[in-house]
Amino acid sequence: MRSTPLQIILGLSFLSPQQRVLCELFLAFSLGIAALALRGQRRAVRTVSLALCAAGLLFDAAALPQFAHWKEWGRWASASGLLLVCWGVIKMLLDAIDAAAHRRRAHFSTIGKDLVTLLLFTIVAMIVMVEDVNVDPIPLVASSAAIGVVLGFALQETLGNVFNGLTLQVGKPFAPGDWVRTSNFVGRVQGISWRSTAVITRGNERLVIPNSSIAKDVVVNYSNGIVADEIAIGLSYDAPPNYVREVIADTLRGVPGILQTPSPDIYTWDYADYCIRYRIRYWMSDYAEAERVHDTVSTALWYALRRKSIEIPYPVRTLRNGREPAISAGAEEFEREIMSELRQVDFLRDLRDEELRLLLPGVTLLKFGAGETIVREGDSGDALYIIRFGEVEVVAHAKSTHDVHISSLKRSAFFGEMALMTGEPRTTTVRARTDAELLELSREGFSELFKSHPETAARMGEIISLRMEETRELLAAASLRDHSHTHAGRLLAKISAVFNLSPVR
Repeated sequence: MRSTPLQIILGLSFLSPQQRVLCELFLAFSLGIAALALRGQRRAVRTVSLALCAAGLLFDAAALPQFAHWKEWGRWASASGLLLVCWGVIKMLLDAIDAAAHRRRAHFSTIGKDLVTLLLFTIVAMIVMVEDVNVDPIPLVASSAAIGVVLGFALQETLGNVFNGLTLQVGKPFAPGDWVRTSNFVGRVQGISWRSTAVITRGNERLVIPNSSIAKDVVVNYSNGIVADEIAIGLSYDAPPNYVREVIADTLRGVPGILQTPSPDIYTWDYADYCIRYRIRYWMSDYAEAERVHDTVSTALWYALRRKSIEIPYPVRTLRNGREPAISAGAEEFEREIMSELRQVDFLRDLRDEELRLLLPGVTLLKFGAGETIVREGDSGDALYIIRFGEVEVVAHAKSTHDVHISSLKRSAFFGEMALMTGEPRTTTVRARTDAELLELSREGFSELFKSHPETAARMGEIISLRMEETRELLAAASLRDHSHTHAGRLLAKISAVFNLSPVR
């Protein structure tokens, strides 16, 4: 008796027909027991594969060639058995290859494996139908093409999802496991099937999005390395922006999950009705932690700003009447504080209170941020500056076109007196090295002082002369352009000319 193709493949052709049937029944029974023993969702494909192989063996065993009147049925049963076994083997092999390729990934797409399975099974089916059942391949191919055209028109939307799924698989705008945003949904891609893409949201909801929809929509992928997140916050106008940035940057350094390279960006963004708005951008390595990090940052900022007495204001409306006292108790305290600051200047130290008070109308409180230029070399000047707090740097322009550091000035130091008194252009540039608060004394205040106390002009001329001599020596040592020698008498003459004073002898 002639062996079936499956029996030849299994190496059973040397046995008798009854022995071949018994061997196939034993193998089918063994595969069935193995399929029943498998448990778990990941083993479902193997269970199906084993069941297909077992069914194929049973079909082939049922093709009893010794019954002549069942000869035609036996041929079809043998072909069906071979197809089922081949299908099961193909699925088992591809599943093993796919599992090995994605061993370290919790989610992956099966569309590629499904395509290869369908292609291989189609080839095997064509070979079996032609070789074992003696089917003419030309009508079979023609009928398959006709059926394909009909199905193409009937299943346009489904086929569109299939081809869009192939496009997503080949183009790879995202991969299973990536965090993406599409339309109004944010989630982790679970996998791409023939019809749809599965996305698991933060709330553990499983979204099934048709491939045609996701292929046409804008997809934001958050899994391309580091990703940024932002927080906007409104703070009081009383808090200097540079100080606010320093506090926020120090707070972000202690938040777990935030990368320090690249460093966070802190922008002074908008002057609103009741606050200054800041935009804070920080970077993370895992978008899955975005909400937790956002909560941690918001909480840490509240505590840090409260410790630093930086107000997070809310909308308020202040009503003022037209009649208010010119100087309140707080203003009088501030006036005494300013006069104390003025006495830190050596040539104002010996003035009486009523004399020093003549300068107050020309005093202005100014704040500068780190890096800002307070006065610039070559500009005209009509004000003197006293440092209340912070630090400034004095630089001058060298012949080699670079700036040379002259000195650093801190609290109680003053500068700008030469341009104020003589009317000459400023000889140096002064920049704020840190956030600084300065008192600006205008020329008008000194005019009143010199008219009442001309001897003050002489004293000031001597001090300025000494300072100019020191500056000239520093400039010469730094190979700066030459400055002419200025003596106390010449300075006093210039001061008298600027303030319209009679010469003091």
